Amino acid sequence: MKKLILLVVVFSLIAAYCDVASALIIIGVDRSRGQPTTGTSNKAPIGLFDQNTDPLPVGLMKDGNIVYSDRTYPWNLTPVGMQGMEYIPTFNDDKASSEIMVTYKVTIGEPAILWMSVDDRIPAEWMEVLSQAEAVWLATHTWAPAGTFVDSGMDVYIAENSTTNRTMSVWMTTQPLPAGTYTFGLMPSGKNFYTIGAVPEPATIALLGLGGLGLLRRKR
Repeated sequence: MKKLILLVVVFSLIAAYCDVASALIIIGVDRSRGQPTTGTSNKAPIGLFDQNTDPLPVGLMKDGNIVYSDRTYPWNLTPVGMQGMEYIPTFNDDKASSEIMVTYKVTIGEPAILWMSVDDRIPAEWMEVLSQAEAVWLATHTWAPAGTFVDSGMDVYIAENSTTNRTMSVWMTTQPLPAGTYTFGLMPSGKNFYTIGAVPEPATIALLGLGGLGLLRRKR
């Protein structure tokens, strides 16, 4: 019970910090070799796009805000601890099974924990990987050794329609990463594509003081 109370306080502090932060942590996103629209296909909210079109501007986690650049799906039931966190509205079409070359080069302007949302239907219908951990590693393996990201135990939800909230597990780095550029790549599952987010370093001090994100791992 004490741990639960501490976690509620910690995530409330993180949400409050993110809500009042005036400058974005994520200062650049460069998408390359992704899935383009075909012909006259026009996908709201971004419209026509090609394989190198960059995402819409960085958003803040909040119910009703759009999840992707090429879908109108909104976030729903956002946990208190995630509200106000920065995220990149990636392109959901980049989930295509043929998309193995796509990259998102994400630049953060100050130390931060990075996180990814991963569809809970992975890997049940994607036999090339054995676990969500392996799927996350495939997307980050060019710079992140296995274990760099851990399951935080938190979930976020995508309202795909009036009756379906698609569950996405939140995977976070165990330590703040220095300012710089980090490349995220393939996750060709055919399920919802991942999103990428950042938590500013001052807001992670309390997390690390509680023993790091390992305390938050989901029991599966």
